[in-house]
Amino acid sequence: MAYITTSVEKLETKIDGNYATLHSRISDLRDDLRSDFENKQQRIIDKLEEHNRGSIENSDKLNERISHIEMWRWMIMGGALVLGYVLAHVKLENLF
Repeated sequence: MAYITTSVEKLETKIDGNYATLHSRISDLRDDLRSDFENKQQRIIDKLEEHNRGSIENSDKLNERISHIEMWRWMIMGGALVLGYVLAHVKLENLF
């Protein structure tokens, strides 16, 4: 009977040790996964911020180009208006 009791106690000790080892491995794996997830999340956030900065730069360049084109358009329209006014009010017979 003492032999059985000793064997059971040894098995319980071994099971407890295996349980502690298993629990430790699961905790380590969970911590590693959490760390990996946080690193990947931070890299994604960094990439999104970089993309956002690039989009803002492109938008600013495009806005500048459009403003420049609009300025020239208004200048040409103003010149055409002045030229049209002059041509409408000046008598061509007086010029020649």
